[in-house]
Amino acid sequence: MLKRVGAILLATGVLLLAGCGPKTPTVNESMTKVMAPGAQTIWDITSKAFNAKGDGLEASKISAADWAQLESAGRQLHDRALVLATAKHVKATAKGETIMGEEASGAPSKIGHDWDAASAQGVQAMIDADPALFAKRARILAEAGDTVVKAAPARDVRALYSVSSNLDEVCDGCHQKFWGTDEPPPFPK
Repeated sequence: MLKRVGAILLATGVLLLAGCGPKTPTVNESMTKVMAPGAQTIWDITSKAFNAKGDGLEASKISAADWAQLESAGRQLHDRALVLATAKHVKATAKGETIMGEEASGAPSKIGHDWDAASAQGVQAMIDADPALFAKRARILAEAGDTVVKAAPARDVRALYSVSSNLDEVCDGCHQKFWGTDEPPPFPK
């Protein structure tokens, strides 16, 4: 009898803990705290390492500290993108949170057209309409991050250049479909 009660208590505890697991971070939090800073780290380091022609990187221009930052940025991109790719349901924002450019959504722009980025609700609707594509795009970003992680200890500038030179397109592939644009919002007044 005591064994049975213990087993029931253990099973109940496991079920309760399963419901209390870590929550999937929002897309907005992922973008502002992980993806954008990680991508910027990759771009900043590779920008200073271009060769004279601008068609490759010079390994001698990337320090050991730079490689460590690149590896960290790649790992963060990889890990967070995989979390989003494998989540059962992805939320665009947390309650009360706004996305970059939301305040300008639909407003006239100085460059001659309305800002076409969606609101948080619009982004959520786009993700919910095609979660498989969202997961696919997140996996593509995860692969880019993984390439940087593997390039760092090997000091593989070719692999790093491949990611750095294509990272904007990787980002735009998701932004265009799930944010509504790949252009930055107008600068706030």
